[in-house]
Amino acid sequence: MAITDAQRALRAGRIGSSDATRIMAGNWLSLWQEKTGRAEPADLDLVAAVQIGIATEHLHPRFVEHATGVPCMAADRTYVHPRHDWIVAHPDFLTWDAPLWDGSAHRGAPDTVVEAKFTGGYQSDAELAQRYYWQLQHQLMVMGLERGLLSILRPNGHALVRIRRSDEDCERLMENLEAFWWHVVNDVEPSDPVPQEAPVYESRRVIDMARHNRFVSLAAMLVEQRSTALAVKEAEGALKALMPADARVAFAAGLYLARDREGRLSLRYGAPPRRALDTAEPWEAPGAPLEMSPDPSPPFQEMSLEAALSGRWGEGRDETLL
Repeated sequence: MAITDAQRALRAGRIGSSDATRIMAGNWLSLWQEKTGRAEPADLDLVAAVQIGIATEHLHPRFVEHATGVPCMAADRTYVHPRHDWIVAHPDFLTWDAPLWDGSAHRGAPDTVVEAKFTGGYQSDAELAQRYYWQLQHQLMVMGLERGLLSILRPNGHALVRIRRSDEDCERLMENLEAFWWHVVNDVEPSDPVPQEAPVYESRRVIDMARHNRFVSLAAMLVEQRSTALAVKEAEGALKALMPADARVAFAAGLYLARDREGRLSLRYGAPPRRALDTAEPWEAPGAPLEMSPDPSPPFQEMSLEAALSGRWGEGRDETLL
């Protein structure tokens, strides 16, 4: 969540949630230089991913509420650790773990932290949960809560990953925070320690299918025909590159290309739709009638020995016989 100038000033000389991620990743030296005033924090004003994330933050509560049926609200303040005032956390949003089934309107304080992230990349939910694990553990530790939600917004969808507080990992986190902060307080330059790995959230199995006869048979066929498959993909790409820019449908030789409203091309086999055939027109080279269209492979013409000698071929004459 975007923070105010006052909150930024409060966090400047303290350890925040994003700092915890850097500390556990072993990036101590660069963070120490920032905390001691030796270096300025990275300017994120022109980092596209960061700015898109800020611009889409307001969408997360709507998606969270739709997925859980529970209200989600923006966090209104920066929280300070009850025993260490140099450890702070400013969560993005807060919610409750479950809806009220008794129909009452009263709720206690929110009991679940929501960390909002936008990604346009190909990282899985499990990979993102591992990446932001320490950030959420830091928030849960500071706020004294047990449950967190990682809200992942993508251009093509939304996902939620539930992350519970781990007392053992919070102890490890605190040990690292205290060790790092000692270097800040005593102005002693640190080295970069070994990163502290976060738990792996991937729950899907890795399976050897060698005993599945049908799987093995199909896999062997694909491996054997791989060169042919690659040639087909290359031909498909080349065909799409030849699609006229103003064409909705282009067809020949038992297949056709179709362009949708967003400009995406799809290749399909068979005849194009009849409504497309009703308005079809022959392709022509730009600026030339159909009969003048270039032939990419002109027929080879044999030349007799007499013609070659009379035309002085082979004597440095720069000509091409058509």
